Amino acid sequence: MLERIDITGFAVARSVSIEPGAGLTVFTGETGAGKSLVVDALAFVFGARRGREVIATGEERAEVRVQLCFGDTVRVIERTISQSGRTSARIDGVAATVDDLRAIAEGFVDIHGQSEQLAILKPSVQLAVLDEFAGLGKQREEVAGTVRELRETRRRLESLSTGARERERRIEQLQFEVAEIDTACVSPGEDAELRREQAVLANAGRLLEDVAVALDALDSASLGEVARAASDLAARDPGASDVAALAASFEETAGELSRSLRRYRDGIEEDPERLAAVGARLDQLARLMRKYGDTLDAVLAYRDEAASQLESLTGAGMSLDDLQAQETQLLERLSGQAQSLSLARRAAAGDLVRAISVELDALSMAGAVLSVGFACDDAAAGPMVSLPDYEIVVTTSEVAGDAPPGEGHPVAFTESGVDRVEFLVSFNPGESPKPLSSVASGGETSRFLLALTTALGTSGMGRLEVLDEVDEGVGGRTGGVVGMALRRLSERHQVLCITHLPQVAAFGDRHFVVTKQSDGARTWSEVTPVTGEARVEELAAMLGGAGDAGREAARGLLREAGDPGSR
Repeated sequence: MLERIDITGFAVARSVSIEPGAGLTVFTGETGAGKSLVVDALAFVFGARRGREVIATGEERAEVRVQLCFGDTVRVIERTISQSGRTSARIDGVAATVDDLRAIAEGFVDIHGQSEQLAILKPSVQLAVLDEFAGLGKQREEVAGTVRELRETRRRLESLSTGARERERRIEQLQFEVAEIDTACVSPGEDAELRREQAVLANAGRLLEDVAVALDALDSASLGEVARAASDLAARDPGASDVAALAASFEETAGELSRSLRRYRDGIEEDPERLAAVGARLDQLARLMRKYGDTLDAVLAYRDEAASQLESLTGAGMSLDDLQAQETQLLERLSGQAQSLSLARRAAAGDLVRAISVELDALSMAGAVLSVGFACDDAAAGPMVSLPDYEIVVTTSEVAGDAPPGEGHPVAFTESGVDRVEFLVSFNPGESPKPLSSVASGGETSRFLLALTTALGTSGMGRLEVLDEVDEGVGGRTGGVVGMALRRLSERHQVLCITHLPQVAAFGDRHFVVTKQSDGARTWSEVTPVTGEARVEELAAMLGGAGDAGREAARGLLREAGDPGSR
């Protein structure tokens, strides 16, 4: 849910903050007041392209910040554009790309305005909507699982099917490399330990000489006499007790040093054979590192990767015949699953387009012709299905295709199946249906989305629906029907709607009025929430009525919309 939007220096919105809340939020205002600024700002923050012309006059930059709530998770998205035309974005304080913004928007927000028609215009989203409506999620996931298995099997087949000579050469090379590293019994950090040992062995004679010199110095010193003299000094002068203590400590430390030196001496041995063995081992490790990596850790990592490649080339215990049989089995399974899923989609498409048509009729779009196009592309390596290359499911439950299904033929596939689905519409009588993305204007797309989402009922996941011009070309009588549809839509989704009809505005759970202000030097828009009598006055002004009659008419609209405050 969109919890808050802050707009700064963006077009006429020099400083605007809005907290829409759940349900239906409506925005009204005079023509030219800047009502569409909310649509434009949301489109910008979710990745739409904008130039520096959106920066308010006299400002250095424009910034939009939104706070979103997904269950228990709160996310903050910011996007800024400067006078240089460069944009920057942050998600939860971390730098983000435009693709990151669009990824969040794709599964969460539909923005339908004069220039934005987002997710629903994408065929992949339309396919997902159809599957959602038909409850085909489980079948779709089964197809996706089989596709993943098939792709992995084919990857292994390709490895096994590489030219026999090249494959055998590679296997022998990998076997040698793995065996060479395994035979060496390499341990991480072993080289560093050996170099330390080598340094000790190479200098054993000099080290023993240094120890002897140190022991001779300790043994020849009259440390006991020093301690006794200091003790006598303290006995005669108590003020010298610290001196006596230091002398005693010095004598004890010297004794411990002498013992440590003798232990160190006993651990040193002049061993030419061991020195030669350590040198040979270091040379062996150095050769491995020259061939397989800069460190022993890198050598071991190379060994693991080589073993993995070797396993792949040898088929992980499966022969070429085994993998080919597995591929055939998976293709047969995918054929049945994809065929079943595709037929279920075609059956559901008729129900969906009829449900949408009912809603479009109620929204004064009775002349709209709606259908769903299904396409399958030939592909020699695909599953066999008995489906036409192209057919259209229309609102009258008829199916129009370029050819009957006939015998099975191989087709292209993805994890979503073998269908390419696209919603086809005609909003004007006499025009043949075309893809929604190529024919819809802002208002028509908004009403189509409204009809679609209402038809989906509670099957769709909650989203943010931003609608501009949803009541374009709609009169007052039909406006109430649009308002009721928006109310139903807002029971499942958060809806922001810009409207010029009081009959629609009366259905809002929250109502904001956009006004344009000027001080003679600058112009800006303000967005103010209205409730109670202030809302009655706004609706009355939208009705064109003045005085008590206009206010009573406005209260009547609120009562019809079910606003408890109007009773």
